[in-house]
Amino acid sequence: MKSKKENKIEKLSDHQKLINLLAINGETDINRFLQSIDKVFTEIFHVKKTELPWYNTNSSDEWDSFMRKSRLAFCLMYYRLIKKDRTYH
Repeated sequence: MKSKKENKIEKLSDHQKLINLLAINGETDINRFLQSIDKVFTEIFHVKKTELPWYNTNSSDEWDSFMRKSRLAFCLMYYRLIKKDRTYH
């Protein structure tokens, strides 16, 4: 049986999950952080900035969903990497 917390998380949109992840981890400059993730898409995956769904409202639903989930996955991997490297005093 799933807990109430898991059900609440599943009902959130990918954008809401991303915002919650950033808020929980105390990211001070959210805009700069998200732009750095966009830079990963443009430089490593050769996706044009105009093809990113948050810059272009005319993208298909499948592309939009895929890119938003990818962006969320990058943030999650980044924060798990940071958490692993943190030292507590």
